[in-house]
Amino acid sequence: MSIRLILAVSTLLLTAGVAIAAPPPAAPPTHVEGVTISGGPQPKIYLSYPAEGATIPAGVLVLKVIFDQPMTPDAWSYDKTADAAFPDCLGRPRMLADKRSFVLLCTVAANQKYAVQINQGGAFKNADGRSAAPLVLHFTTGDPGVFYLEDALTNAGVASTDAPIMRWPDPDVGKTTLASAPGN
Repeated sequence: MSIRLILAVSTLLLTAGVAIAAPPPAAPPTHVEGVTISGGPQPKIYLSYPAEGATIPAGVLVLKVIFDQPMTPDAWSYDKTADAAFPDCLGRPRMLADKRSFVLLCTVAANQKYAVQINQGGAFKNADGRSAAPLVLHFTTGDPGVFYLEDALTNAGVASTDAPIMRWPDPDVGKTTLASAPGN
């Protein structure tokens, strides 16, 4: 063999060997700085009063839902369902000071099946703006038994220290009425 042919084959083999022995390409970076993923996990109702499937006394009801994370105070969604009655409720719930609990004052008739669609429209949102998972709450009522708001609050586990933090427009905001002194 000629020297040229030996050099050409050697060069070819060395080039092929270098290419095979070359390290694999670097993996893409696993850490990216300056990126924030907002929203976090989807909020969920983890406790309610009444509980799903419960039977409660008819009368005054404080419907309470507690989320697993802080929520925004100014948005909510309670809707009717086709399969059961809807309680007679005030128009707006109140968020409690824990920023996870909402209470809605209602009345319920005796011996009825009720269902409340919670967050069908996606209005309940956490502090980062992520919508809560929807839930249908079913419960039934027995005989009348709750006649006073204080009893309804106790049944729902709402204490006097659970003052609502939400305040709605009030025509008397900024006005103070002073009681007359005794004897006047």
